[in-house]
Amino acid sequence: MEPQKTVAQSVREEIAQHKHRLLKLEESALRIANTHNCPNHILIRLALLRQSAVSRTVVKL
Repeated sequence: MEPQKTVAQSVREEIAQHKHRLLKLEESALRIANTHNCPNHILIRLALLRQSAVSRTVVKL
């Protein structure tokens, strides 16, 4: 039988998942910007973040 996770462990796992998602979005934004010779990837990153949030909302529904 597995011991139950503590609240702190659950929070740490959730934070790690969010950091991983943000890192992947950052990498994607940089890759897209480099592909299109864009000097600034910040707006691309914001668009990806927004779309990611919308996708998570749809999945929850």
